Amino acid sequence: MPSAGQRGFPAHFDQGAWAEDLARTTPAGRQAAEAARREYERNGIPFEHMRRVQDQGHDGTVLANCAKVYLPPPAGRFGMVFRAISVDGQPRLAYLAFGVRHQPHDSRRATVYQLAHQRLHGQMPKR
Repeated sequence: MPSAGQRGFPAHFDQGAWAEDLARTTPAGRQAAEAARREYERNGIPFEHMRRVQDQGHDGTVLANCAKVYLPPPAGRFGMVFRAISVDGQPRLAYLAFGVRHQPHDSRRATVYQLAHQRLHGQMPKR
C-alpha cells in the first residue's frame, strides 16, 4: 500500500534498465521519463494513470501481472511498463521499460512492450 504522503503505488526503478532506455530515447522522451520518475518516486504512481497490460499482446509480447502508464498523461506517445512485485510483504511496481508505445508498422525499433517482454523473458517476442 502507499506510504504516508503517497497517492499511488510505490515504484522501484532498476538503474541499468533505466539508463539503457534513456540512452535510446529522444530529448522529448527523456524529459517525459525523468519528470514521471521524479513524481513516482516522491508520490507513487497515481492509480488513475495505471492501466493493465494485456497478458498476451497481438505483437507476441507476454506481460502477465504488468501495468503501464502513458507519458505524458493521459495518452502520450511514450509509456512505462511495470511488473507487480512484493517487497517485505508490501506491493510494489518494479520498472521494466520506457519507450515509444507504438512504432510505425514498418519500423524495426522496439516498442516499450517489446522491451519489457525482452527484460522479463530474455529475448524479443516471437511474432
